[in-house]
Order: sequence, then C-alpha cells, then structure tokens
Amino acid sequence: MMHSKTKTKLNVIEGGRGAKQAEAVASANTFLHVESVLEKAAHQLAALQNEDGHWVFELEADVTIPSEYIMLQRFLGRSVDEKTASRLSSYLLDRQLPDGSWPLYAVDGNANISASVKAYFALKLLGHDKNASYMVKARQIILSLGGAARCNVFTRITLALFGQVPWHTPPAMPIEIMLLPRWFFFHLSKISYWSRTVIVPLLILYAKQPVCALRYNEGITELFTTPPDMLGNLDHFRHRAWRKNVFIVLDRVLKRTMHHIPKRIGAHALRQAEQWTRARMQGEGGIGAIYPAMANAVMALKTLGCREDDPDYVRGIAALDDLLIHRTPAPDAVPHNSPFGGGIDRSSAAPDLLLSRHAATARDDHFSLCQPCNSPVWDTCLSLSALVEAGIPGNLFSADEAMKWLFDRQISTPGDWSGNCPGLACGGWAFQYENTLYPDVDDTSKVLMGLFRAGALEREEYREKIAKAVRWVIGMQNSDGGWGAFDVDNDYLYLNDIPFADHGALLDPSTSDLTGRCIEMLGMLGYGPDFPPIARGLAYLEKEQEAFGGWFGRWGVNYLYGTWSVLSGLHEVGEDMQKPYVRKAVEWLVGCQNGDGGWGETCASYDDPSLAGSGASTPSQTAWALLALMAAGETDRPEVQRGTQYLVDRYHNGWEERHFTGTGFPRVFYLRYHGYRLFFPVWALGAYLRRRRGATTVQDAVRRKYMGGVSWLKLQ
Repeated sequence: MMHSKTKTKLNVIEGGRGAKQAEAVASANTFLHVESVLEKAAHQLAALQNEDGHWVFELEADVTIPSEYIMLQRFLGRSVDEKTASRLSSYLLDRQLPDGSWPLYAVDGNANISASVKAYFALKLLGHDKNASYMVKARQIILSLGGAARCNVFTRITLALFGQVPWHTPPAMPIEIMLLPRWFFFHLSKISYWSRTVIVPLLILYAKQPVCALRYNEGITELFTTPPDMLGNLDHFRHRAWRKNVFIVLDRVLKRTMHHIPKRIGAHALRQAEQWTRARMQGEGGIGAIYPAMANAVMALKTLGCREDDPDYVRGIAALDDLLIHRTPAPDAVPHNSPFGGGIDRSSAAPDLLLSRHAATARDDHFSLCQPCNSPVWDTCLSLSALVEAGIPGNLFSADEAMKWLFDRQISTPGDWSGNCPGLACGGWAFQYENTLYPDVDDTSKVLMGLFRAGALEREEYREKIAKAVRWVIGMQNSDGGWGAFDVDNDYLYLNDIPFADHGALLDPSTSDLTGRCIEMLGMLGYGPDFPPIARGLAYLEKEQEAFGGWFGRWGVNYLYGTWSVLSGLHEVGEDMQKPYVRKAVEWLVGCQNGDGGWGETCASYDDPSLAGSGASTPSQTAWALLALMAAGETDRPEVQRGTQYLVDRYHNGWEERHFTGTGFPRVFYLRYHGYRLFFPVWALGAYLRRRRGATTVQDAVRRKYMGGVSWLKLQ
C-alpha cells in the first residue's frame, strides 16, 4: 500500500502520461468508494421497507408538541403513567438549551419564549419542582424575554384553557364565524386546510371558555412580570402597519360587543361548528391528521359534554395516541418486527425513534415524544425514487409492493378543496396514513414521480389511476401559474394580518418549491415548455426568483430546498439550462458550498434572508444541492465531486443529521424528518454514478421514452 501511494505521487510530479494514469486510478478509486457507500446505504434503506411495501420514518418537531400532549392528557382527565411521564420529562430536559430555554429547532436554534413556556408548564404538570436548577434557569430566561405574556396566540389560548391567563387575552374568535357568507372578507374557505381544521374546534372552545382546574403548585404565575389577572390587550399597534392596526381595532371592538349577539345565533353557530368538526373526525387519522387540529377537536367534544364512549371522541383519542413514539437506546432493544430494525448498526448514527404502534415493549425506552403527524406516503415515495435511482437489485426491496401500497392510498373522493374546483375529480395522495379530505399537490407529484420511475406507466392496470392524479394536479394550478399545497387560489394575504394569525401562516398560496415539483412531474411525462400548465408555471418561477439567484423553500429549509425543486423541474421540462436566470441559480449554489464540501442552511434564513444557503453542512441539504447542480448539467464540476466526497466521507453505518431541515411554518414551526438523512443521500449518489458513467437517470429515461406526452393521458 505504501509503495503504491509513493508511485502515484511520483507520477503526478513527473507529469505527462503518468499523471494521467494516476488521475484515472484516483478517479476509479473514488467511483469504488461511492459505489461502496451507495450499496451499503441503499441496502439499509431497502431493509426498512415494511412487509406491506411502505416506509415510515420518525417525524420530530420542537418541544411544543410533546408539551401540548402532556397538557392534553390533563385537560381530558387522562392520567399519565409514571414510566411515560419519566420518558416525556427526559425528552423535554434533553432538548433544553444551556441558558435554560427551549428552541424551535435543534443544534443552532435560539431561545423561543412560547416553546419555553409550554415546556416549563408541561414539566410542572408532570410534577417537577419549580426550584429545581433547570426550572430556575428556564424561569430566569423566560422572564428576561418579557415573561409569559409575550407568548404567541396559540400559547395564550393554551394558558387560558388552564386558567393561567384570562380568556380575553387571546384575540377574539366568535363562534358566529361559522355563519359568515363566502363573500365576507373572512370565511373558512379563504384560509388554508390546516388553519380551518385548527380553528373550527377552537371556536367551540372560545365559545365555551372552559378552564381546567390545577393544583396550587402546578400553575405558572411565576412566569409573568404582570399578574395574569391584570393583563389586558396583548396585541399592540405597530408602526407603519396600518392593516394590522385596523384588525387590532376590530378585535377590540369585537371583544366589547360580542356579548350583544343574540344567543340563538350563537347556539346555531355552535351546532354548525360541532357538525363540521365531527364530519372531519370520521377517518382513523383524526381531523386533518395533524396534532393541533386533533387535540382541539377532542377538547371541544369533551367541553361539549360528549360521553367517554362517543365514537368520534374515541377515534380522535386513538389517533392522537398513535403519534406517541419512544426512543430506544440500543439496537438490541429494537423489536424484530419494527420498521427500524433489520440489522442496522446505529452506534455511529443519530438515534432513531420507534413508532409506538410497532413497539413490542417500552421497558427500555429512555425518551418519549409526540409527533406532529406521521409521514408514510411522503417517506414511501421518496424512498422508492431513491432506491430505483440507486439501481439496487430488485430482490432487496419490492417496488411492486410499494406501488401497490401507494395506489391503495390514492384518494378519489371530494374534500374541502372541491369548493374552489367544481367538477374536478380527485386522484391525489395525502401525507399521512389517512387524511382523505385533504390530499395535497406536493405528495401527489412526488408519488407520481416515484411511480413513474418504478415502471407504473407500463402497467395498464394503473393507467386510469395515474390519469386521474395527473389531471387533479393540473386542475389544482393557481391563477398566478404556481401551485399551493391543498387548495386553489388560497391567497387572501391580508388575512395574515389579523391578530389571530401572528404565526403568519394562515394561508396556502403558490410557492416555488411546489411549482417546480409539479412541472417536474409533467416533464417526466414528456411535456415541455409549450404545454400550457408548464408555460404558466415557468413564468411564475421566473417572477419568483430571488435577486441572488435562488428560490424560496416553503416546505424545506430553505433556499437550498426551493432551488433544488425548481432546477429539477426546469431540467425535466426541457428548459434551456444555459439561460441567464438558470446560470444565476447555479452560481449561487456553487458559492454556498462549505469548506468541508457539503451544503447547509439554517432555519434562521427564514427570519434573515441574508443567511440564505448558510449553515453547517447536512447530508440532506448536500444531497439537494448535488441533485440541483446535476439537473443543471454540472455533474463534472469540481464542486459536485467535493459534495459527493462529503457524503462518502461522512457515512458511518448511516449519516448523522441533527439539524432540522424540514419546514412546517416558516419562522414558527420546523421539522426533523429522520428519513431525510438516508434516502436523499442515496438518491444523490445514485444519480451521480449514473451521470458520471455517461448513463441517464431513470427519471430522464422515462421522459425520453414519452417525449411529446403520454398518448393515453389525453391532456392535450
């Protein structure tokens, strides 16, 4: 080995033919290393496929969700057993920062007052002494940030439910909202699906204003700089924000006049709200299949006096409990039937979490937490795409079973989205195991691309299902040429200025990442820039490009994610990748590369766009950058080689990724997809090897085969 290295070095110094031979040997060795890592990682990913064909990974948010889960149990009168309480406590304390606070995202997140107040309150409900050192530190940092009165609206509502602040401190949300006409400036159809499903059961709670009684030592009055019962209006006027200020005035008027609304009108609205909520609790996934809506719904039914055996209530509780997961400390504690077993040595990778539904025992678990939702459809379609591009043998995983599982979950019934799309038949997919009323364009496009890669277009039995899905995506295009996630033209941006919407995420307008994804899917079917939906999408994307060259990422962090989605779409529809706006994006990506060869971007870039593309390198974000550059025709560029080497060098029985690279709501809610650190690097390495060998990716091969469009789709 020593002799070989010396010879190579001498040949390089001497130059000429020897140098070229050494370069060829080095290149071959690099290929072997990439192949070796790809094979191991792809085998790991394949081994995680469940028997029925799907993949599911843990989905982790900040401490607000497990804290709210603890509060929910108290509100409902459900006891938390000692072992679960201990595991939940361990998780919350593990996430506490050295200054005593809790952040919205791990590793590089800073103190967030709302998350900190919720975590502190949850710990008190679990019996922690306020004089414990970690509680003292938390209290000190919360008070230094202005105290609990500075929390966001959702936290204020939570505190009102437990009598920690008066019910007049949150913004007014009268139950009569249920009766407003569609033409009014505020209507449920004008806000996003997630807002709708959260707000309607919340209106019931507002109307009834329940208060869960606490023991004397469980309250958090010590977190306020002003006694809570002396608090007044907490939403203050802002300089040069006239619309926000108008809505604040309206809010104060409503609080003073709501009691004059005839009781019979309020009673009618309350019945409407209950009917609306119950109608959306019929599936096993719970209302909206997201934790905040599900929790509000069961609290609303409890407040209305439902029986413990009420089917909707029981179903809602079960859906919430299914979101509880347990962290296992060692590989041998993983049950053999777990989707995270399969002989993977996790000693060098970030810890995995076990879904409670798969756990045979919890006796060895150290942490427990509650997921904001589950992500099996998303995880399955991305894992399928990654493995197909990696080219691993079909006997290691079943593409057929994955396709069957996905098609079995295709949604064909109308939902809330149908109100703006009369006559459009559904064919989409949701994110979760079950969320029938709320399919989304993002999952649908990614599912279709995974299916196309796996050969579904060749299967006659799938043609009608594919046609319905593609037509549904096209039918969901917004009038501005872009795509949102769940609704058409959900862009009443003025509503983000109402006091209730201090999170700034009440709506679901067009975004660059989803638009890039949709045109990419259409491009795989052979359609190009002259296809009207693609042409409108391209015009939208050119308009939305940032001055520095990247694109905003609504559903992933952040400009790296958005730029990957857009460049992948541009490539697949046959856009000229030498156009100035494309080259601008490429040069921005290249300029973002870190010294270690990887790419990373902090969640803080949502607060400060000057941080776009800046942050510690992560496997998932490096993979996005590599896929974007390769889509732009830059496979042979040195930066791509360095990025690939970053992934190879950091593979140790898996990749470690503790940063949050997923986005729930920019600036207020972030996600750590535990599967991202595996299937995105596998995908990028697979695409890299194919392109460097002069072959095409599976995706490009599908496009070439169907150039000009798939005849049986009849889209033109």
